[in-house]
Amino acid sequence: MKKQEFEKRVLDNLYIVKIIASKLYARIPSGIELEDLVHTGILGLIDAVRKYDPTKGTRFSTYASLRIKGAILDELRNIDWASRSLRCKIKGMEHAFETLEIKLGRPPREEEVAQSLHMPLPAFQKLLDDSRGVGIGVFRIAPEDENNIPDEKILNYYLDEDRSSPALFMEKSEMKQLIASFINELPGKEKLVLNLYHLEDLNLKEVGEIMDLTESRISQIRTAAILRLRGKLTDLAAKNGVSTREVL
Repeated sequence: MKKQEFEKRVLDNLYIVKIIASKLYARIPSGIELEDLVHTGILGLIDAVRKYDPTKGTRFSTYASLRIKGAILDELRNIDWASRSLRCKIKGMEHAFETLEIKLGRPPREEEVAQSLHMPLPAFQKLLDDSRGVGIGVFRIAPEDENNIPDEKILNYYLDEDRSSPALFMEKSEMKQLIASFINELPGKEKLVLNLYHLEDLNLKEVGEIMDLTESRISQIRTAAILRLRGKLTDLAAKNGVSTREVL
């Protein structure tokens, strides 16, 4: 490919980088800059232009999207986004959501969770903002040598995805059904945000426009919903004898 053609293809597809980077940015903590994700995504795009083989029948936009997302995720895996202190606070919020739901017999409101943590509501919502990089977690078969039990495979629930494995276990139909059942138990706003964001593939701004809320507030609602799900999954794992691990 000639230099002019190469540069044109990169420039013509920069919009893909911006779309993917913006979507991933909405799911990571505030300490990471969008510009850094875009820069890494551009490197992925350049790599895609170099390696694209049209004879394989894949559309360039599809191939480029995978390379761009892969490049950004690889970079993010090298960043420990949450300090030990923040991880402790996240665990505290998970526990508060789960404990209050059992006590009240319904999903607790954010105000109630904040009060149980002895925090003003604005401080609690700031903590939700700081925790926006948290994921639902994954169920995964443990390596045989991890528990020194060569003849038995152990199922673990990991609160965060293992950096060494970019494939989420939740993509399996059983995990999707489990998550879907828990989503249906969430408060209305949280359920709607997760459905629009994860199932309808809308970004936070688009979800905010639909719900007439700010992008920041949508992010807080999404994080609260994720923390509720993590608490439910941790509890489910414990009740079924599944070991819970933290990937640090």
